[in-house]
Amino acid sequence: MSDKEGEARQHPRSEVMLKVEYPGYEDFLHDYTENISKGGTFVYSEREWRVGDRLRLTLSFPGLLRAIQLRGEVAWVRKEQDRGIGVRFLFDENPESEQQLATLVKAIERGESTALARRIRILVVEDNQFIQKLLRDGLDSLARKRMADSVTLIFREAANGFDGLELIGKETVDLLVCDLYLPVLDGFELIRRVRQQHPKGQLPILAFSAGGPDAGRRALALGADIFLDKPLRLTKVFETICDLLRLGEAMRQQGSPGATL
Repeated sequence: MSDKEGEARQHPRSEVMLKVEYPGYEDFLHDYTENISKGGTFVYSEREWRVGDRLRLTLSFPGLLRAIQLRGEVAWVRKEQDRGIGVRFLFDENPESEQQLATLVKAIERGESTALARRIRILVVEDNQFIQKLLRDGLDSLARKRMADSVTLIFREAANGFDGLELIGKETVDLLVCDLYLPVLDGFELIRRVRQQHPKGQLPILAFSAGGPDAGRRALALGADIFLDKPLRLTKVFETICDLLRLGEAMRQQGSPGATL
């Protein structure tokens, strides 16, 4: 795991606050099994450390509803390549933290919603990289504002229908969002082929285009669940996604941005 942020120390042995974030829960589980459960771990850091320096660590990863607070001290220092410190956790000073970690690990392994946010995997198939980025950043921002920590959006992107179809065959996707006029394999054919593999009810499809009503009717006839005209409004796209994935009325609050794509 790596040190993401911290506060300056008054002197070398003052207690340091560190926020340590794992790329995902799988990385946290691996570190817990291999290191943390045995009393310590390694943290990458460019700071100057001394053995015995005291730490307060906040362990987190994307989708974790409540971060874990731990106390520790520097057990050893590595100053060459991949600089960092070996941390020994002081579970004896805060016994509850050891139990919290064990409880969290069990909850993650069981997939309990009390510990983790729901992960929504969205595939965006769009050949315009600018629109790809606006959709990704805009929807992610809306989700953070409206859904707090209850849902995490994970985006995958493809620039043509063929690459999108291949990705669906390799990875789990919860929602397909696609333009209809794409290179290599257009959105109409993409929808038709996806529906051969995933009937309605299995994988929701949101199609969009500047092609007007005729394009929309054709997309719906091929199996799309919803069609939206360009230019897209982020709020409309977001609320449509909430409907398709049954995310609930709690997702819809006032004060959302009105950007168009």
